[in-house]
Amino acid sequence: MAQTRLENLINPQVLGAYLDVKLIDAIKLTPFMEIDRTLQGKAGDTLTLPKYAYIGMADDLGEGAEMTPKQISADTVDVKVKKVAVAVELTDEAIMNHYGDVVNEVGRQLLMSISDKIEDDCFKELAKAQEVTVDAFDKEAILDAQLQFGEDLEDGMVVFVNAEQFNILRKDADFVHIESGARIVSGHYGKVFGVDIVVSNRVKAGEAYLVKRGALALIAKQNVMCEQDRNILNMTNVFTAHEFYVPYLKYEDR
Repeated sequence: MAQTRLENLINPQVLGAYLDVKLIDAIKLTPFMEIDRTLQGKAGDTLTLPKYAYIGMADDLGEGAEMTPKQISADTVDVKVKKVAVAVELTDEAIMNHYGDVVNEVGRQLLMSISDKIEDDCFKELAKAQEVTVDAFDKEAILDAQLQFGEDLEDGMVVFVNAEQFNILRKDADFVHIESGARIVSGHYGKVFGVDIVVSNRVKAGEAYLVKRGALALIAKQNVMCEQDRNILNMTNVFTAHEFYVPYLKYEDR
């Protein structure tokens, strides 16, 4: 009787395409950051990214007068592309016995593992953002942190908090609860003075970070790659997935 093996059940190309489609949705920060795929397929493990300076306010111009062109200047920052990888190994017995849905379980576990790592790196990048003082954390701490934005206080700000800080905010009279159907992402429970409040266990107690949507970017260097191989010594099937990317806080004060 023919033996059922992993290669009979899972197509690496199909699973890789599935992971690539589902990966971004699985990352909690996705609604609040820019996803950049323009560098896919280009060589190099270090990216030089620009940070543009403002050209300044427009000038008054009289009739027939000639304009003086302004020069756009930019600083640059070098960021290193990361490679993350994960592997699962299944015995022939586990596959032949079909305990559960082995195909979906392999895909689910690989997706969880890679998205979990990317999200963790993104939250670490958030540590470069404006940190909210939490010695006596309340809505006033958020208002004080907004001072760095000057007059640029339009909608689009989000503060990431630990459950402990959120418990303080939701007891405040100015906290606006958001119904589940209107939530942008899991952990998004409400607003204070127009600032979206997102609760995450990745934010340590005593920390909170205030950013504007789009300040954080995820630069993907390639699609998720999946491969498989057979270990004939112990008769197991190995399946791997890896991804190249870099999380990047484009501006710390916007």
